[in-house]
Amino acid sequence: MKEFTSGIRVEWAHCDYAGIVFYPNFYTWFDQGTERLFRANGLSYTDLAEKYGIDGIPLLETGTTYRNACKLGAELTITSRIDAWEGKTFLVKHRIVHADGREALEGFERRIFVVKDPALERGIRAIAPPDDIRARFGDLN
Repeated sequence: MKEFTSGIRVEWAHCDYAGIVFYPNFYTWFDQGTERLFRANGLSYTDLAEKYGIDGIPLLETGTTYRNACKLGAELTITSRIDAWEGKTFLVKHRIVHADGREALEGFERRIFVVKDPALERGIRAIAPPDDIRARFGDLN
């Protein structure tokens, strides 16, 4: 599966005093979108740990371009996809759209797969994405 789409209903807890989504919530939704994308490709985070020894998928970089505000009660869709595999990193892109088709925003996450490495001060090290994981997301090259 190259991309995964799910729905979001903007609730009061997502909003600031003016009834507009408080921006950190978008990053929560991005993180959820990434996890759902992996799960839809048969790779739950538990599966990644058990089959590949992957202990996490930390963020290296994030960003967002906002286009149309998201307000209380809005029905949104988020589409998440892996846009590129680049050495040990991969780029996940997210697009959030209003029910009427207006684009709310586009965002990205640059991530890595890590495994435990007690020899290192941080205790983890990045690994190249295994080929069979990459294959589940389609040919991106």
